[in-house]
Amino acid sequence: MSTEATSALTFNDLIKEVARAIGVGYYGSTGDGALQIPTDAYDLDECKRLVNNGIRMFINDAPPGGWLWMRPIGTFALWPDITTSTSSTLTAGSYDSTNAQTKLTAAADAFYGTMEEKAIVVTGGSSYTIKQYIDAKNVYVYGDASGMTASSTWTMASNSAFTLPRTFGGQVNGEITFAFQTDRGIYITWCDETVIRQWRSNLQYESGTPMYAAVRPFQGTGQRRRWELLVYPEPDEVLSVEFPYTIQFDLLSNTTDVPPSPVDHDEALKAACIATAEKDVEDMMGPKMSYYQQRCLPESYRIDSMSAPRRLGYFGNAPKTLPTLRDWRQQWMQRPPVTFNP
Repeated sequence: MSTEATSALTFNDLIKEVARAIGVGYYGSTGDGALQIPTDAYDLDECKRLVNNGIRMFINDAPPGGWLWMRPIGTFALWPDITTSTSSTLTAGSYDSTNAQTKLTAAADAFYGTMEEKAIVVTGGSSYTIKQYIDAKNVYVYGDASGMTASSTWTMASNSAFTLPRTFGGQVNGEITFAFQTDRGIYITWCDETVIRQWRSNLQYESGTPMYAAVRPFQGTGQRRRWELLVYPEPDEVLSVEFPYTIQFDLLSNTTDVPPSPVDHDEALKAACIATAEKDVEDMMGPKMSYYQQRCLPESYRIDSMSAPRRLGYFGNAPKTLPTLRDWRQQWMQRPPVTFNP
């Protein structure tokens, strides 16, 4: 059974729709075959550009409150400093000069998505920065690491700062919680990043279950800024947190890629791509743009609003309740450590 609805549009499908609209579709060598994406490099590149611009326009044409489908709940790993271990040694692949990267493979599960832009310090002094997380055993690092000794041991410092995905748009849309069945007596809450910096500057090193979290931008090795999740105190074990956030649009590149929006919005998405082709190629906003703006976009607003909560909750005075055990533990753990010298 397919993992997607059989009607779901892919990048390939949207390219074909745009190619048909601007008359550059490929119909086989004899011209009597089924419609395919263009084989001419220029026409194919133009169709890809128009599709991505159409998706960008659809995302930009959001309702006043923004698209609800652009607010997923992400799960992010928090991890303590990685110390030298003989069970997760690294082996380097060949250097990819085209992308200026090298693939590193660990002998055991060792990597998390929040390790991107972190430095791996290999025994012997070499240091490499993680460019892209692949899976628990594989990452790409910037530059040429192919000369690294096989089965190298390594270390990595978290600094209580964990890199968020490239698609993280910098907007947090709800409370942060620990993942399912974390079973902690305290809870984690948002604060301004200044609070965490103050705690770090005024207190000795402290580790345990994080109580505070904040998001801030930072300049990674790449040209664009990334976002990182700060926590305090530093985690003393691997934990996962969850919170809703706004995603950024990642350009489609492979023909098998799928748009970021749910399948229910595919008609509006297709109309947006064709309307973009009409605007950019024919230099006019005619019936295709009208169909997109007057028919498809309002329908997408209606579909998107159906995923909102049915009730917003109680809007009266706050109920009078006794402090919970959770709150008591939270307040107790906020106090700095005290050393008694007899």
